[in-house]
Amino acid sequence: MVKEYIVIAFTENQTGVLNRITALYLRRKINIETLKVSESSIKGISMFVISAFTTQEIIDKLAKQLRNIVEVIQVEYYSNDELITQEIALYKISSKIFEQSGTVDMIVREWNARIIEMNPSYVVVEKTGTREDIDTMRAELESKGLLTEFTRSGSVVLHREPVEEKLQEKL
Repeated sequence: MVKEYIVIAFTENQTGVLNRITALYLRRKINIETLKVSESSIKGISMFVISAFTTQEIIDKLAKQLRNIVEVIQVEYYSNDELITQEIALYKISSKIFEQSGTVDMIVREWNARIIEMNPSYVVVEKTGTREDIDTMRAELESKGLLTEFTRSGSVVLHREPVEEKLQEKL
């Protein structure tokens, strides 16, 4: 059964690691939904968070292949409910629409979003939440003709159980 899996890989911070990791997805014809690479709490170690829709069998094989990359220290995969996940989205709304309609102000309050920039041309609204919350707010803004531009982060995740100690042991 195809479902979303989130792969978390800890790697040495070296040139070319991103290319080698994404090449494995490409070879298996897996479309990456989100990709975030950031510094981990351990200096010199990067954390890759990659979400994709695939099957259990394919994600097992992919994780094994990822572990064979020299710079990869640890690889695990999870379903969404096993992690604490959030995304950040920015919505650009025309200032004229914003001034003419109380709709945006109502949506901002309803969705617990916040205005981060206002100028004569546009207003930028920020929303932090689940992928579903972000998508639903986007759909509502689009349906009312309010959205002029949109961008989102990949999943920002925390493990429910500590993993840093296990990672330190591998170093």
